[in-house]
Amino acid sequence: MINKESYKLHNGDCLKIMDKLIEEGLKVDAVICDPPYGINLTPQRIGSKFKDTKVANDNSLEWLPEFVDKTYDVTKNVAVVFCGWQHIDKFKMAFEKKFIVKNILVWNKDWFGMGNNYRPNYELILLLCKTNIKTHSNNKSNILTYRRIAPQKLNHSCEKPIKLMEDLIVELTNPNELILDPFMGSGSTGVACMNTGRKFIGIELDKNYFEISKNRIEDATEKIIAV
Repeated sequence: MINKESYKLHNGDCLKIMDKLIEEGLKVDAVICDPPYGINLTPQRIGSKFKDTKVANDNSLEWLPEFVDKTYDVTKNVAVVFCGWQHIDKFKMAFEKKFIVKNILVWNKDWFGMGNNYRPNYELILLLCKTNIKTHSNNKSNILTYRRIAPQKLNHSCEKPIKLMEDLIVELTNPNELILDPFMGSGSTGVACMNTGRKFIGIELDKNYFEISKNRIEDATEKIIAV
């Protein structure tokens, strides 16, 4: 049952906070996250309030090896990590040192982005495990089609659709299980957890996005409790 005790949010450095969670002996049922891609992204979506605003901490992947180790230590089995085509090789090689790369999923945005020639219309998702993964439906395509959020509706320049996050959560976890998002952003994973009856731990470094996440997850919880 979802209630106000179903989630815990941390404002701070995810590597330090993950250390504390590991020291406390916490094991989550899945890590699901959308970290910086290391591509020094500056969004150019026309009509978006994030146009020409660089994505924070997106200019380096120095944090990746340490993050892989901590993700392995904190999850019981499953990890789901978004990444871009530009550094899929680096993400895959880093996680293969600890995890089995079970699959590489494709998020088809169903609405291509800015650019010329072959305009970008997808992002990649590493599906990782320690032993094995079986989706609940047992017949999922590795292409997940969910239209990206319209620029004027974004809470974060890299925000993912809640329905996409719900799809991943429902297929890979069970009700009342615990999910960790170390790069919480605007809180879409947390909202999706509340909507699907999962427990949630979120970590976000940026104070502004932390407050946005907190408000969105609180609102989602209140709506569920009120039903």
